[in-house]
Amino acid sequence: MENLTKLGLNPAWLLAQLVNFVLLFLILRAVAFKPILNMLDTRKKKIQESLEYADKVKRDAENQQKEFERKLEETRKQNQAAVAAASGVAEKEREAILAQARADARKLVEQAKEQIEYERKQMQAQVRDEVVRLSLAAAQKVLSQQLDEKAHRQLVNDFLAQADQLGSRN
Repeated sequence: MENLTKLGLNPAWLLAQLVNFVLLFLILRAVAFKPILNMLDTRKKKIQESLEYADKVKRDAENQQKEFERKLEETRKQNQAAVAAASGVAEKEREAILAQARADARKLVEQAKEQIEYERKQMQAQVRDEVVRLSLAAAQKVLSQQLDEKAHRQLVNDFLAQADQLGSRN
């Protein structure tokens, strides 16, 4: 103790302060520390629960995002299938229209050929009729005239001229 006095410390006063400190510590522990520690534990539990809830919400959001992406991909595939089906239908329709147009064109060509053949036959019949008529006319002239060589040549030239006129008309 004497050493404490040399250091400038009063042992009685030091002992009184030590007792006061222990008493104050026990009182604070009983009155303040336990409620503060309980409050801190409660706060810690709430924070832990909030973190767990946030993790759960994050997992749920990720699951919903994955589900959304899966549905979006499924919808894209369905749309692609619908586009492909529509393209197929359009291609079939185009082929049908082209086939119909080709058939119509062939029909028109056949009709035109038939019309041309009909007109050709009519013209041949008209030419025959005209040749017969001219032949009859020439024969009638021949029979009604006596032919010498000069008259014969004239008759043939007239016949050829009339045949040329008929040919140039048609």
